[in-house]
Amino acid sequence: MTPNDTPQSFDERSILLQMLHYSQETALGKVRGLSEELARKAPLPTSPNMSPANILNHLRWVESSWINEALFGGESASPTTGDHRDSSFDEGSVLALDEVIRLYEEQARASLAVFAEVDLDMQILGTHRRGALTARWILQHLIEETARHNGHLDILREMADGSVG
Repeated sequence: MTPNDTPQSFDERSILLQMLHYSQETALGKVRGLSEELARKAPLPTSPNMSPANILNHLRWVESSWINEALFGGESASPTTGDHRDSSFDEGSVLALDEVIRLYEEQARASLAVFAEVDLDMQILGTHRRGALTARWILQHLIEETARHNGHLDILREMADGSVG
């Protein structure tokens, strides 16, 4: 499936949801079709956790964390323990690639469902180091985070097997 960034309608929520979905599908497209070996390859010596599988797993954790912890005050699917913030990357190295993809697809669907219903003006107070936030800010942040990592995935995929676009 080719990701589509054009929403069915042009109200704010539809645009934001479509952009998140587009970014999610782009990330999946960059990882699908890679062998287990290439999905785990981290070609940059200064960034040993930056493999396609690790980035996709990190994106799953980011969505879960922002929605479950910040938005709803619960717990995320984060493997992070203590101060080791790279745990969300590390876990992608031990899970089978099909599992990393499946888990991200599940989280992506759940994230879209939450933001389709939540009041975007809902304020989240005192749950994050940035102070008061809104659901709209979290949704926009997830779009930015996914798009930023898609740039990494573009480069890693091209380095892995020459695929571009």
